Amino acid sequence: MRTRIPSAALVAAGALVLSGAPAVAAVLVIAAGWPVAPADASASGPAVVLQVSRPSLRQGEAIRLTIETAAPASRPAVRFAGRSWAAYPAGGTMWRTILGTDPMTAAGRHTIAVAVVTAAGARVTVARQVTVTRVDFPRRRITFDPEQAALLTRENVEIERRKVREALRVLHPQPLWQDPLLLPVRGPVSSGYGVLSIYQAQVRGFHGGVDFAAEAGTPVRAAADGIVRLAELLPLSGNAVLIDHGLGVITSYLHLSQIGVRPGQRIAKGEVIGRVGSTGLATGPHLHWGLRVNGVRVDPLPWTVQ
Repeated sequence: MRTRIPSAALVAAGALVLSGAPAVAAVLVIAAGWPVAPADASASGPAVVLQVSRPSLRQGEAIRLTIETAAPASRPAVRFAGRSWAAYPAGGTMWRTILGTDPMTAAGRHTIAVAVVTAAGARVTVARQVTVTRVDFPRRRITFDPEQAALLTRENVEIERRKVREALRVLHPQPLWQDPLLLPVRGPVSSGYGVLSIYQAQVRGFHGGVDFAAEAGTPVRAAADGIVRLAELLPLSGNAVLIDHGLGVITSYLHLSQIGVRPGQRIAKGEVIGRVGSTGLATGPHLHWGLRVNGVRVDPLPWTVQ
């Protein structure tokens, strides 16, 4: 199954091929879907071809990589924005991954570095630069009633993190979805991605998803095909469902009044997984919809555009 970049336009990019000799620039052709490897990517020698889906992105957006080695080599080690990223096998000597950014990702030029070790023990590294553009995210101030405010404890935060961490310990290595993602409910956005959240006069960090205003009981549908990894009541997120779509892509559906799925269940795009509610830390009925890309919470709305 092939996935397409969640953007109306794809950008042709250059590939840097390192083979021990001076670097040679190779021209790529990027088609609808993952970037197509150039014809000489399998030439002899310890070459690595790194292809990126775009040269720049805004905070909260993601970038897709395809990596190909000319001969069998180790699993690629990928570094971007100060951390390591998983690389997933794509058949033969090809690998792919998706890198996410959020409001905490520094704006400016960033290096994507990919290193492999060949069968002969040689370490080969290829690097590309991309630009992350700053976004001026707004602020929101929320005051909870005493009963709800009592939920904001360090213990509850840790309980929720542990449950999510355990649920996402094993993820599907292949893409299970097709772009674009489906909006899980129809309704106005009441709070957008990246908003700086201030609860009880204390800064609590950025909003890691999108809130949709909807009546209690409104059906919530899966944004894409996947596997349910978590379906239970959490201290802050209330009744929650997390779906694994492969390649480290996870969608979350929070504050549900009802859960209609179970962990391990295969889900089809558009299938009802629960209903809108106000469980957990919520001021009223709404759906919080989130998207994680290899552990980074990104803006899900660009992924709904073909």
